[in-house]
Amino acid sequence: MIAGQSSILGVYNFLEENERLTEQQLATRQRHLLHTQLEYARSRSPYFSNLLRGVPTGELLSSPDRWHGLPFMDKAVLLENFDVVRTRPDIPHQAVSTYLDDRSRADEPFNDSDDLLVVSTAGTSGKPGHFVYDRAEQAHIRAQYFRLMRAVLAAVRPDGPLRSAAIIVTGAHMIGYKMQRHLPPEYFQMIPVLRDGRPVTVEETAASLEEFAPHILTCFGSTLRMLIEYKEANPGFSWRPLALINTGATLDKDLVSRAAAAFDGVRVFDLYGSTDTGYLAWTCEQGSMHLNTDCALIEVLDEQGRPVPAGQVGSIVISSFWHRTLPIVRYRLGDLISLGKDPCACGRSLPVVGELLGRENTLLYRRSGRDLHPVPQGVFMELFENIAGVKRFRLVQEAVDRVSVLVEPLPGAGVDVGDRVTHRVAPVFGEGCSVEVSVVDTIPASPSGKFLPVERRFDPATTRTSAAGTA
Repeated sequence: MIAGQSSILGVYNFLEENERLTEQQLATRQRHLLHTQLEYARSRSPYFSNLLRGVPTGELLSSPDRWHGLPFMDKAVLLENFDVVRTRPDIPHQAVSTYLDDRSRADEPFNDSDDLLVVSTAGTSGKPGHFVYDRAEQAHIRAQYFRLMRAVLAAVRPDGPLRSAAIIVTGAHMIGYKMQRHLPPEYFQMIPVLRDGRPVTVEETAASLEEFAPHILTCFGSTLRMLIEYKEANPGFSWRPLALINTGATLDKDLVSRAAAAFDGVRVFDLYGSTDTGYLAWTCEQGSMHLNTDCALIEVLDEQGRPVPAGQVGSIVISSFWHRTLPIVRYRLGDLISLGKDPCACGRSLPVVGELLGRENTLLYRRSGRDLHPVPQGVFMELFENIAGVKRFRLVQEAVDRVSVLVEPLPGAGVDVGDRVTHRVAPVFGEGCSVEVSVVDTIPASPSGKFLPVERRFDPATTRTSAAGTA
């Protein structure tokens, strides 16, 4: 663990100290942390013992050619080599997989022990992921989140005790749900995207927000867009947030401006990360997004695997300083990013993100009479979590009345898996929408390697205008 810290406060203090270092001091500390992590992985993981055999760590870090010669990891590599990557004997992949395949055990500890957090990903890279975090690693994830919250609270001033909420997938083996389910309900609430197997409407979500009145809301970008559109159409919506924290897709400046106009100057913060790597970047009180380069070596590479200069977009590759249970070195996320050329006015030494490419077309719509009602991505992430036999899916809404779904089944899923998907998906979009389901051996990723499980390919504004013109 970073600097031997295992408590949330210990890690947080360490991260705060790093923000005050000079650029050279931070680089020296990064090299030390990476050296320590590689030595740990070499000594505890058969995978890395073999990968790094014959190459002294000091030589590896001092030679760019040596370093860039190391192969990339990703979810598929980790899953295939899970039992030789792991550094603990009590997490064999078969046991982890069996636990994660049983969604009814989401609220049960793995192997009757509260020491380990065992989670899965929703497959947004097109590949499944199984991840295990011990208590020290969980402390690190929480400390990274508190780093963002310090910036949020420096920018806003709640009246009275702070109340926070999150609109997330609930009741599944996902890290957001598992790490927040025990928070005090008087100060934190999880607002579901599904209730009794049906999508929660935006009106129901708005009513929950008005009742609990959280000062801060964390949710996917698609859900944020849905709430902004609802507020624009319903000025009487009385919820007044102080801060909105966007996770998942990045937001364009127009949507941020619309949020501020709709919600009386609300501040919008981004929190970028993944179940695989923890949090990687966050927005400070000055509005810049900073990279957690004191938590990981973050490389930005071109298509040939060469580093790109600041201002140029490249693929992000992570070598974590704190993943000890399942070390990750040169781990390719599939996201595209560029580094900023100028420091931030906040004075932190952590580098600034120039551009983080994301998508807002994960907010889908259903027709109800002459109106369009939004359906955010989280509805489908949870819906498919509860359809037996589905390994991965890709749902594309070509038009408001036309949806196609690719399904990659689990072994033994049965010949009726496609019918099960149709039965669950079609009611979400309502009568008059065509839902075509195809069961395939493998769902291909995009050329960039990033896989959107949910995508919208039409402009809802144009659709609304057309509907109004024919009324």
